[in-house]
Amino acid sequence: MIDALGIVNFENKHIQVQGLSQFRTIPAMSFLGRYRIIDFALSNMINSGIDQIKVMVNDKPRSLIEHIGNGSQYNINPKHGYLQLLYPDTAAVSDAYFHDIYLMRENLRDFEKDKHKYVVISPSYMICSLDYQRIIEEHEKTEADITVVYAQVKDADESFIGCYSVELDNNNRVTNIVPNLGNTRKNNILMETYVIRRELFCSLLEQAPTISPLFSFVEILRNVVRGFDIRGYEYDGYLACINNLDSYYKTNMDLIDYKKGSKLFRKDWPIYTKTNDSPPASYHSNASVKKCLIANGCEIDGELENCILGRGVVVEKGARVKNSLLLPDSYISAGSDLNYVVVDKHARIEEKKKIIGSEDKLVYIKRNDRV
Repeated sequence: MIDALGIVNFENKHIQVQGLSQFRTIPAMSFLGRYRIIDFALSNMINSGIDQIKVMVNDKPRSLIEHIGNGSQYNINPKHGYLQLLYPDTAAVSDAYFHDIYLMRENLRDFEKDKHKYVVISPSYMICSLDYQRIIEEHEKTEADITVVYAQVKDADESFIGCYSVELDNNNRVTNIVPNLGNTRKNNILMETYVIRRELFCSLLEQAPTISPLFSFVEILRNVVRGFDIRGYEYDGYLACINNLDSYYKTNMDLIDYKKGSKLFRKDWPIYTKTNDSPPASYHSNASVKKCLIANGCEIDGELENCILGRGVVVEKGARVKNSLLLPDSYISAGSDLNYVVVDKHARIEEKKKIIGSEDKLVYIKRNDRV
């Protein structure tokens, strides 16, 4: 076990996934048919030996609470491990005041009473396979005050817009943290993942309102970056950031490719999720399936190509679906023609038979709608 307390942070308020965010937070969104996005952050911590974890909750908590439950699916040792949800005890003055620092300060007394040496903070809306034990070892080796994890990406002009990037000196010290505005293709994207001594973490929380009561954790780090020894740790594995509908769609579809998927899903690094006892997918006589990921409980009697289906999806005879995400329990009626469509949970395609989008202009079908 690692002597560290895990904290899964929530997404920034400005991040929205069109349509899907109306009903749930990003960490609670369905991913690759059977996972939720938060499964990756939690599995990384569990696989790294962190089994005392606090999950921060901002709004629309129902889906997240239903999925996490008591945390038993994450293989946490029940004798000394736990998974706790953090809520605010008091309402913020306004939305501008409600950010991660506010919620952390609401639970400051618990952090102060905690006995762990380190705090590991992870975002809930990034997809990666990250070993925190290695990061802590590097943190101790460099004797840094704070270690931040970054990834050098080659598509920063298209992806990770709105995230932060780090500037480093020759000793891998962080000299600045700046927004990624998409001005350059190659950039060191901050993964909003940090290792910090618990006492220093609590001290920063106490100081935060004197710097600005409106600052989030990353903004506090930007402000104090020259006053502490902050080191960068480079991550070179698979990384995706879910911060809009296009990135949600693209990340799901990219991972259909085996080579890309194998960089994220490793035999020695399981991704835990809530299981479902539904039967295997059923393929009827008219079914034609090419390059798809199909979850259990589906009934397929139509044509599918380059699609991802969540649990319990029905595709009737004569339906044609391409390049689309069908979330759990959605229904595609006979004769339908869909291309570049994201169909939310429990939606039914019945009357509007032809729905055609494009890679640059996806069509989103609202949860529970009958169209």
